[in-house]
Amino acid sequence: MWELWKGIVCNKRGDCVELGMRISIRQFLSLVVPIFLLSACRVVVETKINSDGSGDLHSSIVFSAEEKQNFTASPENAGKSICDSLWEGIPAGATFVEEEKDGETFCTTVRSFSNAGELRGYYENMGNITVNELKMGFGKLVFDVQADLTPKNGNEPAPMEWRLTVSGEIGNNNADSAEGNTLIWNIEPGEVANLHAESSVRIDPLIWVAIGLLLVLAIVLVLLLRRRAR
Repeated sequence: MWELWKGIVCNKRGDCVELGMRISIRQFLSLVVPIFLLSACRVVVETKINSDGSGDLHSSIVFSAEEKQNFTASPENAGKSICDSLWEGIPAGATFVEEEKDGETFCTTVRSFSNAGELRGYYENMGNITVNELKMGFGKLVFDVQADLTPKNGNEPAPMEWRLTVSGEIGNNNADSAEGNTLIWNIEPGEVANLHAESSVRIDPLIWVAIGLLLVLAIVLVLLLRRRAR
């Protein structure tokens, strides 16, 4: 049985043929993540959101030890890495990392964001992700997205593992499991999954004092302006 991924067709013996299809990392990982071409792999999306709304987004195509062995066993792939075709054309500001974790090979692009609005843009450009709500204010995060892994154009998508790491105390969520402050959802091909999570961070009392002082000053200023207007 032949398997198609990133422009190469391979059988179980590791015999591979280049199809000449070049897929840039912009299309493949960072923004679009066309998982419908990756039935032999799995996708891992990891988001870390800091208390100020900034953070990092890691998008990975993950190959098993067997898939990597099949790739390297092919004479056509001599001297090549299984991630080689995935790092080309990464967008400005992104970095690409290849690493081994528990026997699997992760081909990962990393994007940083400064606020929830920027992260929303990254998600919306993935194509199969719909952002229902993503906001952070006064120490409270509300995260609600939909991942659509139904087949498109006759291609079945790869399974996806979605990991969300948040600051503070985790509240209402529908994650499948958790590791500390990391919530984990496992989404299988054919599923449409809603991912919901909330968290809260205690705001420094000094910030509340500063906000209170600003409100008092604003009220005093308004009263003075009204008195002068009379």
